[in-house]
Amino acid sequence: MSRRAPSLWQFLEHHVNGRDHSRYLALYREQLDQSELLTMMGRIADAVNDKAGNLLIDVQSYLPPEPLVRSFSFHKDDQDYVLQLESWGLAPTVVFLRRKWRDPRFLNSFGWIYRLLGVEEYKIEVNYSALFRAELVTEAEIEKWFTYLISGFDRAFAPSVPQGDGIPSAQQLGKQTEPLAEA
Repeated sequence: MSRRAPSLWQFLEHHVNGRDHSRYLALYREQLDQSELLTMMGRIADAVNDKAGNLLIDVQSYLPPEPLVRSFSFHKDDQDYVLQLESWGLAPTVVFLRRKWRDPRFLNSFGWIYRLLGVEEYKIEVNYSALFRAELVTEAEIEKWFTYLISGFDRAFAPSVPQGDGIPSAQQLGKQTEPLAEA
């Protein structure tokens, strides 16, 4: 006697809990997708690539429900410098991260050992992240973000993100010693 496998929709209905907050995340994401912020970021990345005469900044867009909205990456000296725009809730997040690839000589020879041990072929380091209000960001500030990206995260070009409404950056949260909310 064989048991009939449920359809995808039946499986989802029985095994995956509905997430009420997901509809709010979708609304926030939709607002961000329609905002002037993405248009400005795309325009600046295009202008940089035009000025460079080649693909200096690689732009990737992600579809909902992925919280990662768009990424802008710059490659230099076996490292990828990435500016990511993420939507995790009401306020979007800007994240600057560095992806450093392991030495390719070791990957070719020992790649199977790395995979066996669960070691990644690259290391990711977050340099800066902050929540912000999309409507408060100006084109000049976004240009500074791209300058920071292309500089390879040189501290002299560290970004400024208009926080507004007391939204703390991840660095400020990391330095905080008090609990965020009392139980």
